[in-house]
Amino acid sequence: MDEMTNPLPFGWQEHAFRSTIHGETHARPSAPIDGAATVRRVAFLSRDRGKDLQVVAERIRMLAGEEAGGSARQLSFVRGSYMVTLELHNEFATLTWRAPAGDDVIWPEGIGLEALALLDFFAAMRVEVVLAPTVPAERISQSAAASLCHSGLYDGQVEVATNFIADSDGYVTFLLAASQCGAQRRGVIVRRLLEIETYRSLALLGLPIARQVGGRVQAQEHDLERITAEIGDPSFIHVQRRALDDLHRLSVEAGRLVEETGFRFSATQAYGDILANRLERLGERPLGESTTITRYLDNRIRPALATCRAMEKRLTDLGGRVQRSIELLNATMSVAIQSQNQEVLDTILSTAQSQYRLQETVEGLSIIAITYYGLGILSYLLEGMHDALPISKPVLLSVAAPVIAIMVFFVVRRLRRHKGAS
Repeated sequence: MDEMTNPLPFGWQEHAFRSTIHGETHARPSAPIDGAATVRRVAFLSRDRGKDLQVVAERIRMLAGEEAGGSARQLSFVRGSYMVTLELHNEFATLTWRAPAGDDVIWPEGIGLEALALLDFFAAMRVEVVLAPTVPAERISQSAAASLCHSGLYDGQVEVATNFIADSDGYVTFLLAASQCGAQRRGVIVRRLLEIETYRSLALLGLPIARQVGGRVQAQEHDLERITAEIGDPSFIHVQRRALDDLHRLSVEAGRLVEETGFRFSATQAYGDILANRLERLGERPLGESTTITRYLDNRIRPALATCRAMEKRLTDLGGRVQRSIELLNATMSVAIQSQNQEVLDTILSTAQSQYRLQETVEGLSIIAITYYGLGILSYLLEGMHDALPISKPVLLSVAAPVIAIMVFFVVRRLRRHKGAS
């Protein structure tokens, strides 16, 4: 698709994605098929989320040279008797080549297959287009009856048959009898069949991962049950601290599992939706006792997608349960710590009260002792002056005792206030 290069009027500013979204509307057109042909496709998955796809595209573009045509996401060129098309998607790439009917070269040279070594191979398919009103009976008899899909399309104008079993070369073969439709419709149907096999394989990529992580998720769920049982015992704070450490470890492990599987499980559901859309557009009706491609795949893809959804939900639920357990344990430990703090405060208060009572007792004894020593000193002073005194020494001491005691009391009290203020 040629880029839109005409200048915009009135000083308009073009959106950066305008050309991209316009080109996407016309991306990956279906090439017409004029007669009998053999169309092969191989599909490869990116190893680093799409970065290596551009390297592959550049290598094949250099191989194609000036003959290459198409868009940034699709490259088409002719090499000998082959019409070759490279398609780039977000995380995978496909290389498709069309050859005359009867071509038996499995891996042609010079069409860019060697450039795909940077990626991971995951699917190969072949569509044999025959100019006949029906699929040859001998080809039907060669297919496994248990997995044979034989159906009519477009009100019986086209017949398609497959058994979804890869041959010795690794190809899943579709037989297409399309003598009663035009070249453009043949091209559309062939493309649709290739997409069905491609997205079937992509939709099932998440199933082995779901099975692999199932054991790890189950072990983590058992750990969570054990830790949750320990949380219920508030009497041992060291047990709760160990449980908290285990919960944090479990939270990290669950989060790592989500990161490892999240993209693949989301992609699995997306590919499943695309596959369902492509199957719906076939508009099949069964022929004879055979099933249709739609029914056959629906019985196998739906359980796989459900398994991936269930595993994704288990991982999400596990993460949520771990976080709730952490919150519960934090609350339990906070209550336990508050109870311990209250006990410590009660002990401190009791000790302070005891110290206060002891201090009062000591102060009382101190007042008595100081008063006693004060009266002793006064007695020595009065000893030499008793003849000059108007009253006797004992009477004078009796009168002075309460006065001295009161004075000592106020002095001690003042000292205690001064000490408390400082």
